[in-house]
Amino acid sequence: MTDAFPMPLAAIETALQRFDRQVLLHSLQAGLPAEVVRSSLGAAGLTSSAGLESLYGWRNGTSTAGGVALDDIHIVPGFYLLSIQDAIANCRAFATDSRWTPGWLPLFANGGGDFYVLDLSSPSGSPVRHFRIEEPEHPIEFGSLRALLTTLAEAFERGVFFVDPNGYLEMDDVVFGELATELNPDVGWWRD
Repeated sequence: MTDAFPMPLAAIETALQRFDRQVLLHSLQAGLPAEVVRSSLGAAGLTSSAGLESLYGWRNGTSTAGGVALDDIHIVPGFYLLSIQDAIANCRAFATDSRWTPGWLPLFANGGGDFYVLDLSSPSGSPVRHFRIEEPEHPIEFGSLRALLTTLAEAFERGVFFVDPNGYLEMDDVVFGELATELNPDVGWWRD
């Protein structure tokens, strides 16, 4: 793993262990060498970055094999981490969709067509957008991959994310919005 995001990723993994998310922890796939991340993205016409290489160096997404329930593999409430292969496959599947922009790389999926995508096409860095399949517009929710991961790690740390009595990873939406506003004051989605 590269050192681009060691603290947010370590904090997220520690929280998942503390929450005893065993199915998820066993479903997280081994990380990839940076050169594999670069070549995989390059073959798909996408540009790599230190952040992507760090994320996929940590874990190459979540295995959905073996009939695991999506709720059991959510790394954050409602979403699981896509492998680089699944991220690229989703990129290709949505390439002709009028709501999709070339250069978007889906990182987290909900299993129903919604994604958190890294916007590699943006001239002002690589913000993270929330692609909602039923919506025509897909707002920027985080200014960067680092901002997203830092916010997620802090949500675990502050108890905004929790496991409910049924064993599902949940969150307090209002408190998460307040946290995201605090940590991402330059993003209009959280201020509006």
